[in-house]
Amino acid sequence: MINKANIYEQLTALPYLTAYQQLIQGAIELDVFSNLEKPVTTKELSEKMNWNEGNTFNLLKGLYSLGYLERKRDTFCNMPETSKYLVKGKAAYMGSMLSFFCNNQGMSLGNVAQQVKEGPKPQEQTQQSMDFASYGDAMRDAQSGIRQYELLEILRSLPEYKSIHRILDLGCGAGCLGIAAIQDVSNRTGVLFDRPDMQSLIEESIELSNMQDSVSVKTGDFINDDIGGGYDLILCSSIMLFAIAGGANFFAKLKKALNPGGVVVCLNEGIEPDYSGPWDMILGYMAFNLQGMPIGVIKGQIADAAKAGGFHSVENRSVLLSTGMHDINILRNE
Repeated sequence: MINKANIYEQLTALPYLTAYQQLIQGAIELDVFSNLEKPVTTKELSEKMNWNEGNTFNLLKGLYSLGYLERKRDTFCNMPETSKYLVKGKAAYMGSMLSFFCNNQGMSLGNVAQQVKEGPKPQEQTQQSMDFASYGDAMRDAQSGIRQYELLEILRSLPEYKSIHRILDLGCGAGCLGIAAIQDVSNRTGVLFDRPDMQSLIEESIELSNMQDSVSVKTGDFINDDIGGGYDLILCSSIMLFAIAGGANFFAKLKKALNPGGVVVCLNEGIEPDYSGPWDMILGYMAFNLQGMPIGVIKGQIADAAKAGGFHSVENRSVLLSTGMHDINILRNE
């Protein structure tokens, strides 16, 4: 939606972006796309779902105008990408993740002009957005579907992947990403690590996945506390904005926790040093930055700290994920 080369195009789209978000959020809430895998008329859909026929048509025409649907005479049907990403139950389903982030008030910038004039004034809604335990099932939903699908694609591209037997998901949130990696190959085991207030949420995720025999929970402060050892893979997804404060010592701890030949996979923002991009990562953390919280990982920070911590092999990739443009840093214990 953002064409940096055409400011005029960006500005003409601006008044309609709220309507765009609301339309897609409404369609996800209604799960309309799961009912459009085959061509259907407005009347058929509205009667099946007990929706108002006139506004069912308004919804469908809006989705059609945006390219989400194809239309043949009086029938509407999902486009291939719509089917892949917005039909509930499919591996790459994005609906839960989009609902989580679009409804996260911590991403709202508030009154930008006032904050620029007066300086940082921490807002309650942004502070609360860092209270990850309070998200509960919403965080579990946000880590499922597309987030698991993308992670497995990244991990399966590693030459070491099939030799990975024991995994640590560090700063795991609800634990769904680590669980997906552990489930992907038989006889794998793993540890899900996060703060003590996340323990019950993580344990629920393990139980829902029926992984009690393969997965355990460890809690604490991952910078200062023991994280265990004997791992073939340590997954660090979106924790580096906090972990980078540990510097070389933190990465030395990760290296010590790995088996020989083990790998650390870090997913982080990778913001350009001159702040020329990625625009989505810069805007995604802008609410925190405006309130005096200088979070956001700068490209090269992870590699430099990892090398200082004893890693000699550092591979860097950049990839567009469902949550925006990310850097992937792969650290090998050679």
